[in-house]
Formats: sequence, C-alpha cells, structure tokens
Amino acid sequence: MNMADFLPLQIPPGVFRSGTEYQAKGRWYDTNLVRWYDRVVLGPVLGWIRKSNTAVTGTPRAIVTWRANDGIRRAAIGTHSKLYAMSSSGVLTDITPGGFTSGRTDATVLLGYGQDTYGSWAYGTPRPDVGNVLPATVWDLDIWGQHLVACSHDDGKLYEYQNAGSAAVIANAPTGCYGLVVHPKRLLIALGAGGNPRKYQWSDLGDNTVWAPAATNQAGSSEIPQGKLICARAVGDQVLLLSDIDAHVLDYIGLPFVLSGRKVGDACGAISKGCMISSGSFAA
Repeated sequence: MNMADFLPLQIPPGVFRSGTEYQAKGRWYDTNLVRWYDRVVLGPVLGWIRKSNTAVTGTPRAIVTWRANDGIRRAAIGTHSKLYAMSSSGVLTDITPGGFTSGRTDATVLLGYGQDTYGSWAYGTPRPDVGNVLPATVWDLDIWGQHLVACSHDDGKLYEYQNAGSAAVIANAPTGCYGLVVHPKRLLIALGAGGNPRKYQWSDLGDNTVWAPAATNQAGSSEIPQGKLICARAVGDQVLLLSDIDAHVLDYIGLPFVLSGRKVGDACGAISKGCMISSGSFAA
C-alpha cells in the first residue's frame, strides 16, 4: 500500500451538534483535546502543566492574561464569588475587592414548566410564566494599559487591579453595569451603565476616572435602539457589541461625538456573555 491508495478527507472545521450523527455526515460530530489551527487544520491541544496547587473559591468562568511593565506575566481568574491574580510562577492571590457582591454558581430560570418540584401543580394546568431568567455569574475581564479592569454583572461595579494589593473600584465610574470592554483607542466602555440595559458609557481617552462629559474630555454615552447589551469585544480598531437580539459596531471618530455606533446584524443576539471570541480583526 502506498500514498496513492489513500483518499484525502476534506472535512470542514467546526463541530456539528445541531442534529444527529447521520445529519452531521461529512462534518466533525464529536472531538476531545483538539483545536483548529489557522481555522482549518485539526490538531491536538498539545501539552500543559499545572501552574498552581492552590484551588480557587467558586466556579471559574473568565480568565485573561497580560504582561505588565515589570515584565511579569499574570493571569486573572474570575469566579462567581472571587477574583484572583496568578503570576507566571504559579502564585495565586485573592484580589477580590472589598464590598464585592457574590453572584450565582448556576443559572436560575423559574419560568413555566420546571419552575417547581414535581407534582406541585395540578396535571394539565399551565404553569405561570412569570419572573426573570437569572444567568450564572460571569466576569468581563480586560486589560487597561498594564492593569486589569473587571466587572461582574451581579455586582455591577467597575474595578481596576494595579498589579498589587486588591482590585479597587474605579473612581467616578458608573454602577449597575452588566459588563465592560476596552476600546482599542483606550476608552473604557461600561455596558448597561447605570442599570440601563441599552446604555453604553465610556470614559475619557486614556483616563478611566473621568466619566462626566465636558468640552475638555472625550467621555460620553449612548444607547442601542432596543434589546439588552450582553457582551462586547475589541475587533481590530473597533468594538463589536452584541445585544440579546442584534449586533453593533463602535467606531472611534473623535470629537465631538467620539464614538459612532452602527448596527451590523439582525436576529444574531448573544446567547450568553461568553458566546463571542475575537482575534485580531476577526470575531466569532
């Protein structure tokens, strides 16, 4: 047997799980410990090593890495109840800010069928469709220069960790926020600012402690027309915002309006805060 006896397989990247194995014919249906390289070639994840023997408290759901001006590589890990920083040597430090409000380990639905224990309602009686879906707690973690900025949607405050001590509330920043993202032009953007699910508010250029708009700064705010802001990522020199129903892009245009928002997609809302990834000028 030689190479001429083999038939090359051209299986497209991605895992198909929206149907049965039969419906996934010609696609990958299940994988384990693999990843796609250059978005095309399937290969093993390769090896990894244990960085720390210290366990975190809570359920980890967000992580980001950065290198500060001191040259030390760091990682931040956000759980539903804590925020941690870990150095490249594996030293894990609890940097949870004082007064932080813990969130939920798991999502709570409490809507319609399944909202109560079995047999709680008469057979055939419709369950009341009342209440709100409460998602599991997820942090937004991003890098502001050489520092970490963070927001847990159940706490609503914007924090900064300056590579020492604990994270602290960013002065003058809005509260009641659902998340944050750093614009490539170095504007800190708060999602759902002030408890308004459609509002995004940004700080002055290069100064995350200035949030009140004035003729001498570039702080400001705006709102999407409808829906609820869920997540955002920097993509190239823009920021992509996803609400629960559509997608918007924020372009930096300078004074007097600073950021210009435009809708780029309908019926493509985010299913969760962690549904989007970005790399360079691409997002998925």
